[in-house]
Amino acid sequence: MVESTVDPELQTVFRAFALDAGEQAAILCMRSSPGAILLTDDAAARLAAKALRYRSHGSIGILLRAIRRGQRTKDEILTLLRDLPARSTLHLRRDLLLGIIAEVEGLP
Repeated sequence: MVESTVDPELQTVFRAFALDAGEQAAILCMRSSPGAILLTDDAAARLAAKALRYRSHGSIGILLRAIRRGQRTKDEILTLLRDLPARSTLHLRRDLLLGIIAEVEGLP
């Protein structure tokens, strides 16, 4: 546990999702930053954030958001997604990655 003065709701969530010290610290930072978005590729940390009513995104969500916001083109994101297995330590099931690529390809 990051600190012993963490309120009981947070302690319960931290234990339920087996969050490590870094994930706990990141969620604690969310308390003092209303409107912030927790950026993490750890599914348990994203679920914990959701349980605490905090917004969160993983790497894939950030890439898709970049298209929607006009910060990157669809082709740029497709290149990143296709290169992901060889250029990143992010682990995604192949079928999930292919589904995401197909979804992006179908965007206008």
